[in-house]
Amino acid sequence: MRKALLFAPMLMLLLTACGGGGEKTDPAAELQTQYAALSSATMEADVTCHYDGEVRDYTLLCAYTPAESTVTVLSPANLSGISATVADGKLHLSYEDISLDAGSYSAAAISPVAALPRLMAAAGSGYITEQSKETLAERECLRLACDLPDDEATVYTTWFDQETLLPLRSEIAVDGETVFEVAWNRFEVTGRTDPGEPGGSGEAAGDGEAGGTDAAPSDQPAEPSDTPSEEQSEPVQPAEDPAAQTWTEAEEAAAYAEAEE
Repeated sequence: MRKALLFAPMLMLLLTACGGGGEKTDPAAELQTQYAALSSATMEADVTCHYDGEVRDYTLLCAYTPAESTVTVLSPANLSGISATVADGKLHLSYEDISLDAGSYSAAAISPVAALPRLMAAAGSGYITEQSKETLAERECLRLACDLPDDEATVYTTWFDQETLLPLRSEIAVDGETVFEVAWNRFEVTGRTDPGEPGGSGEAAGDGEAGGTDAAPSDQPAEPSDTPSEEQSEPVQPAEDPAAQTWTEAEEAAAYAEAEE
């Protein structure tokens, strides 16, 4: 449960919204908003693959970001240490001659190593096809089934703990048949995009525009500033002794002559 506490602050808005009082909100929509704010996370899960009458089990560690995720195989032992990068719908293994295909479902979108990143994509931006409240291992859960725009034939279903909003279990089904079962062991948020950031960026941009507006007036006085500098004598003329300031050279010479007499 220690890991749950790492995730809970990020979803405090959702927990508050679901707690009653105030206006009603859609828990599924709010949950997706918060998962969409994930910028990075570390997760570990046991993935069971069902295909061609065969069952295979993997334990995977995933360093997730929305743009690119690195998945490392922890088990079975003969594949331990193999890593793959999932980015832009493509799968790149970091170990030659060894592949984690999914039999007839060998597309990168539903390869075992792509399962966790795809589930995160569905949690954050998938189209919700089903939602319900269910009990799983004595935990009250919000169950969401989603598909993704680039693969509507695949349905990504996850049971989220209603208290912590952590994923507990997931399934990936293709054409109505379950291909992957996922049991989450670890989920640690390492980065998130603050929902206020877009507004903050807008404010920063606004400040920039304001700065540009301020820059124009500051340039405008720069032109007339030459005029005051040429008329610098006028402010000096009305000095404390204006008579001394208004004498001509002839008058000043006459005054000195009178003083000498």
